[in-house]
Amino acid sequence: MLFIGLTMLGYISYKQLPVELMPNAELPMLYVNVQSRLEVDPTYMENQAVIPIEGAIGTMEGIEDMESSINNRSASIQVNFKQNVNFKYTFLKLQEKIDLIASNLDDNFTVSVNRVNTDQSSNQFMELQIRGSGGVDRVRNIVDQEVTEHMENIDGIASVSVFGGKERSIEVTYDANACEAYGITPAEIRSAIAGNSTNRTFTGYVHDAQRQYFVHVTAEYDKVSDIENIVVADGPIYLKDVADVFFGVKEKTSISRVNGMEAVSMMLVNDSQANLIDLSHKVKEEITVLNEKLAAKDLEIVVQSNSAETMEENINQIIQLALVGGFLAIFVLWMFLKNLRIVSFIALAIPISVFTAFNLFYAFDISLNSLTLVGLVLAIGMLLDNSVVVLENIYRLSGNGMKADQAVTQGTKEVWRSIVAATLTTVTVFLPFVFSNDYMVKLLGNHIGVSIISTLLVSLFVALLLIPMAAHLLLRKKRKHNVFYEKVTTDNRIIQIYILLLKTAMRKPANTVIGALVFFFITVFAVLAISVTNLQEVEETQFPIYVTMPTGATLDATDKVVADVESRLEDIAEKQDLSSNIQAEEAILTLTLRDDYKDIDNRTIADIKKDVQDRVRNISQGEVDLEAPLSGG
Repeated sequence: MLFIGLTMLGYISYKQLPVELMPNAELPMLYVNVQSRLEVDPTYMENQAVIPIEGAIGTMEGIEDMESSINNRSASIQVNFKQNVNFKYTFLKLQEKIDLIASNLDDNFTVSVNRVNTDQSSNQFMELQIRGSGGVDRVRNIVDQEVTEHMENIDGIASVSVFGGKERSIEVTYDANACEAYGITPAEIRSAIAGNSTNRTFTGYVHDAQRQYFVHVTAEYDKVSDIENIVVADGPIYLKDVADVFFGVKEKTSISRVNGMEAVSMMLVNDSQANLIDLSHKVKEEITVLNEKLAAKDLEIVVQSNSAETMEENINQIIQLALVGGFLAIFVLWMFLKNLRIVSFIALAIPISVFTAFNLFYAFDISLNSLTLVGLVLAIGMLLDNSVVVLENIYRLSGNGMKADQAVTQGTKEVWRSIVAATLTTVTVFLPFVFSNDYMVKLLGNHIGVSIISTLLVSLFVALLLIPMAAHLLLRKKRKHNVFYEKVTTDNRIIQIYILLLKTAMRKPANTVIGALVFFFITVFAVLAISVTNLQEVEETQFPIYVTMPTGATLDATDKVVADVESRLEDIAEKQDLSSNIQAEEAILTLTLRDDYKDIDNRTIADIKKDVQDRVRNISQGEVDLEAPLSGG
């Protein structure tokens, strides 16, 4: 009952674990960037912006140190946190501190909080293309009204960005003569409108089950009449008395293209704690429902790219390898034991150990990723050893005439010290990585180490508790003939080779131990290297290209640079689609390769990437790179 309960609880933990291709290495540091619209003296920037912000940041707990750099247009404050800080809510806490202090700064300054992690680019996990008749502006209007809100309401979606077309807006055109007559300035009108609508206001905290949640309230205008009836001066004088309020379109702030043709695209950003595979399925279900509704308006939502699909393929590939390895291990046992019932009970150690280990994954906040699954694959090959040793010793005593109860108890007592020592020896190999002070070593140690350590420790308890119970059940129904106790002769060639190797190992024990350890580590690192390399090749059948423009660059300037990049990549033979999402100062291009790209020019992913990098190398107006730049949270 104990193992059944732990296994079922482990399955529930498994369903709750986040799934990612590689572990998210969120570095324990945050950046606060201050931008000035005008050039100012660095001393003024320091006194009016940096010092007040540093004072606000200094009230937070867990800060190790701060480093600031200042020039006449910007300032950057790097905040380094201690290793033991719970970084899950640190970004939000710092954002709240900055929001409070930003209102007291010079209006010329804009402040943002950024963070660095290895999962920045994959946070944009899905790109959608919305296609339809009537032009991109019509498509954009329908998307804003009927699609965006549905996507934002999906649990696990952090934000939704729409590119292309013109976005509808409310425009206010004031009457200069009326304003002059009432003594009202445009600044007062702007202040009145802003004062009656507060976006994302922090209202406090909610505590539940040892967790702390940040509560925001978003107040927006529901209809145009709400804006028209804003009081802008005593009297009362309403906004509609001095201005006209009507629907219009915003100035274009983004451009979307697919293979050079203008389109409307949508970028979905996942929450860092979301299970990407489950989230991908939810989004696809929502897309199916929306497409049924939008069919009457001649609109269709198409998935342009989905990183979760590649992730799911890689995860499934590792799981298949683990299953194949488990079946091979069971087959080898059957070849030696020739008893299906005994092998079946030993085989139970695999699912029980793995699923029970998922409870520890959940407890230590370890995700399912390439490293943890490779660790499980390695552990599966070792976790059967304990069970085999215990079962063999029990059957040896039973073959000497002992009753079932005595054979089980004495057989387990005789070997428990040996298997505990053997298990702890393997555990101690990986344990130092978990307690390393280096952040990246500790990250890798947590994912690989915890997966191997937890699985082996659970397998130890399986061998000492579950296997003896299973052996007792079998011995009560034992047949007279048992393959364990057939007479073994030295006429067998395999036996002769084994005896020769055994004598050599006994004559040189030190060399044997050292050689075994060296061979073990070489095997571990070779498996990791091969697995990561293979996964990387599958992962990058489509890859992003980042365009970063100087501060203050316009949308048109960025568009020209992107158009130059698109023209340079036009004749890549392996290219299937090239989509571009363009904003002022930055853009992301996604190059999708054809399914048969390997058969075209016999080039690898690395060759294609190098070709792309060479083609976009000499663009002077902006910086073009295949690596993601530092971005905000």
